[in-house]
Amino acid sequence: MRKPPDLLVMLAPAALVTAVVVAVGLQAAPGADDERAANAGIVAPPTPSDSAAAVEATPRAKATPAPTPAARDTRRQLTGPRVVLEPRPEPKKPPPPKFRTVAPASFTVASFNVLGHSHTVKGGNRPGWASSGVRMGWALGSLSGQGVDVVGLQEFQAPQLNNFLGRAGGTWDVWPGMAVGHLGVENSIAWRQGSFGAVEKRTIGIPYFGGRQRQMPYVLLEHYATGQRVWVANFHNPATTKAHGNNVRWRRAATSIQIGLANRLGADGTPVIFTGDFNERAEYFCPLTANTALKAANGGSTGGACAPPPRMLVDWVFGSDKIEFSRYRADLSANVRRATDHPLVVTEATLPGYRERLEP
Repeated sequence: MRKPPDLLVMLAPAALVTAVVVAVGLQAAPGADDERAANAGIVAPPTPSDSAAAVEATPRAKATPAPTPAARDTRRQLTGPRVVLEPRPEPKKPPPPKFRTVAPASFTVASFNVLGHSHTVKGGNRPGWASSGVRMGWALGSLSGQGVDVVGLQEFQAPQLNNFLGRAGGTWDVWPGMAVGHLGVENSIAWRQGSFGAVEKRTIGIPYFGGRQRQMPYVLLEHYATGQRVWVANFHNPATTKAHGNNVRWRRAATSIQIGLANRLGADGTPVIFTGDFNERAEYFCPLTANTALKAANGGSTGGACAPPPRMLVDWVFGSDKIEFSRYRADLSANVRRATDHPLVVTEATLPGYRERLEP
């Protein structure tokens, strides 16, 4: 009878297999220390044999997933619609103007011999008249009453200048005043400062009594409201008197100088006005209007043949042909007759408007 196999012998192969499996499992499973390290967040450095596997096992960065439709809608709401700005062309600049329009200038001009201070002082040739200070009050009131803007004054002596400026309160300017001495002041031009400003101020020598020269004024005025300019000159040609003799010769010489001045001042087209006591009527009117572009404010001919106006005084206002005169009058009201032995000659003057070409 066969002897049954020994139980240990039968179990030996199975035990061997089990041992191998356990050994392999122990090697693959983490030890207690490794498990504790893992639980603590500590990663053990790989062994050399594991380096390649570790590199190969590192996960690659994942691609960002495409936004969902809801996310795209949210982003549109936050950023707004996409706008493409088209560049605008630069606006075209209008060409610069080639002309400018200058408006007409209208003002009131006068000539006024105010009877010098020396005539009414003690020993003067006008006894019984009021003093020059009182008379200047009447004269200034007459200028204001007629609305005068520019006036040529004769026999306007130094005390009368001071009284005039004191009463006017800075509303009038005067040339030359005392700038050329006590004889020069006697023939002055005054203008309202609110209407005109002086651009140039000059004087010219005119023969007076006995041929002795006096400086008489001319000034280039600018009309503030329009910018128009006009030359204004004022003269007093010598009278023939018992005290000073016959001065016809010197009046002829004075007239010749004044004709030359009118032509020079108006050569560039600037309007010219003459005011004054010329102590002549047709004898002055005819040569002046025949040899210049000036005409009388109270009418008469211009140019060649002489036809004086029907009513003439020795006090005149002349102006360039382009000046329009109107409402000529000789004021002999009570205040004027108390102030002086001459009328206040007044006229309205208008410088016509024009178009001026501008430089490119």
